[in-house]
Amino acid sequence: MAVHQQELKLCDVKAVFFDFGDTLATLVPSKEELFIRAARSLGMELELEAVKRAYQIVDFHSKYSSVHVRDRDGFYHRYNEQLTEALGISSYFSRLKLLLVAEFKDHKRWELFDEVPEALGRLREHGITLALVANWDRNLSSLTEVLGIREAFSTIVSSQDAGVEKPDPTIFLRAVDELLLSEDLHRILYVGNEYRADVLGARAEGLIPVLIDRCGRYSQADCPHFASLLAWLDSTQ
Repeated sequence: MAVHQQELKLCDVKAVFFDFGDTLATLVPSKEELFIRAARSLGMELELEAVKRAYQIVDFHSKYSSVHVRDRDGFYHRYNEQLTEALGISSYFSRLKLLLVAEFKDHKRWELFDEVPEALGRLREHGITLALVANWDRNLSSLTEVLGIREAFSTIVSSQDAGVEKPDPTIFLRAVDELLLSEDLHRILYVGNEYRADVLGARAEGLIPVLIDRCGRYSQADCPHFASLLAWLDSTQ
C-alpha cells in the first residue's frame, strides 16, 4: 500500500470528488446509538459492538436505495426487522418498530466530521475542483447548505437526481461531464468510505479511489486507504 500512497500528490490532481455520508458527515447520535436507545425503552441493554455488527450484516445485503426503493417506510420496516433478526431479538420487533421510527425522526441529525472544513479548505487553496457524488436523496444540496459546505463544490450529484447509484460508473460520469473533465479522468480522485460503492465504482469510470477507513475495516484494501481525510492530505505533501 505504501507505493499507492506515495503516488497521491496534490500537484498531479485536477479534481477531487467526494462521497457524503460517513465520509464528510456522520449521524449524531449514530444509528447504532439510536437503536440502542429505542431498545432501552423496552428494558434491553444492547452492546454497541453487537449493534454495529448487525448494521454491517444488514447493510451488506439490504442497503437503502434512493433510486430503486419506492416505499421508504416499507423498506425501513423490513430493514429494522432484519436488524432484530441479526441481533437475535426478533420477538421484540412488534414493540420495537414504532420506537425506532420515533427515535430516528426526533433525534437523527447530520454533522460534519471536525476535519472537513480544514480538508476542503486545503484542497481549494491548491486550486483543485471539488464535487460531491453520493448515493442520496434530492435533498443533498440543501443539506450541504445547512452544514455550510455548499460553496466548496462546483457540482453536486445525488443518485436520485442521476437515476443511477454507485457503483454504477454513470453517476461519476455525470459529474465529469458537468465539469468538462473527460480528458482528465486519470487526474480525478474519488474519496469515499465504502469499498464496493466507492472504490469499485470510481475505478470503473477510470477515477483514482481513496478509501477513508475511520473504523479500520479495510486494513488489507487494494487501494490507498487512510484513517481520516487529514491523514490522506498529509500523505500528499
